[in-house]
Amino acid sequence: MKKILFPTDYSETANNAFKYALQLANYREAELYVLHVYDPPIISGGISPHLVENVIKKNDFEKLEQLHANSPALIETRRELNLEHVPVFFKVKEGLLIPEILNAIEENHIDFLVMGTDGANASFHKKLLGSNTINTITKVDIPVLSIPKEAHFRDLNNIIFTSRFEQEEEATLDDLIKGVEANKAHLKIVHVKSKGCVSCEEIYNKWKEKYKDAPVSFHIFNAENIEKTLLDFIEHEPVDLVATIKRNKTFIENILSKSVTQHLAKRLKVPFFVYKSKK
Repeated sequence: MKKILFPTDYSETANNAFKYALQLANYREAELYVLHVYDPPIISGGISPHLVENVIKKNDFEKLEQLHANSPALIETRRELNLEHVPVFFKVKEGLLIPEILNAIEENHIDFLVMGTDGANASFHKKLLGSNTINTITKVDIPVLSIPKEAHFRDLNNIIFTSRFEQEEEATLDDLIKGVEANKAHLKIVHVKSKGCVSCEEIYNKWKEKYKDAPVSFHIFNAENIEKTLLDFIEHEPVDLVATIKRNKTFIENILSKSVTQHLAKRLKVPFFVYKSKK
C-alpha cells in the first residue's frame, strides 16, 4: 500500500490541505501519515538537570495534549468527506521541520508528500514558504503536492500536466492517466514550444496515438515566457490541480517562489503536484 506524509501545524490552512491529502490517499489507495513537528524548548544555562528534565517532559506533554485536541477534528473531516476507509496515523516529533520531514520519508518509506504552503503560526509559515518549500521539493525523491493557502477544496476533475514532450515524461504521464481514468477526471497536457526541440513533434504524434482513447487533450502554445503562458492558461481554464516534473530549481522557483511571483500570487490558487524527473 502507498504511503502519504502530511506535515501540519493544525492551522486553518493546514486543515484545508489535509482534505487534499485525504483525497490523494483515496485516489491512490494509500495510508496517510499526519506529522506534527515542534521545536525543542529553549533552556537557559545554569538550570539544574532535574529542572531541565521537567521542562522537557512538560513540553512533550503539552504537545501530546495538542495532538489529542486536534486529532478529532481531522478525523471528523475524514468522516464528512466520506473517506473513513482511508487509514490515518498521527505522529509527533521534536526537532526542525525540514529534517524531520526527510527523516519521516525515509523511516516510513513514504511515496508522496503533501504540504500546505501557509499557516497561522509565523514560524511554520516561514518554514513552508519560499526557499524552504522549494528546498524540500528539490531534496526529496518523491512526488510533492503543494497546497497554496488560497486553494479552496474541491474534487480533482480537471488536471493540467506541463510537458516538454520528452520521452522521460511518459512514465509520469502513464501514472497520471491511470489516476484520471479511475476517477473519471480529465487531463490537459500543456506544452509551450521551445527552439531546438528535435524530438517534440515525434513525441507529440506518438502520445496522440497512444492516448487517443484516454480522457486527455493537448494544448500547445508558441511563447517566449513559459511560466507566464502556463499561469495564463491556468487562470482561464477549469483546473483543479497542476502537475509538473521536477527538473531544476529555477523552474519550480519561478512558479512557486513568493519573491518571484508575488504579483501573480492571487492567480495560482490550485494545488501544484511536482513529480521526480525520471532522467
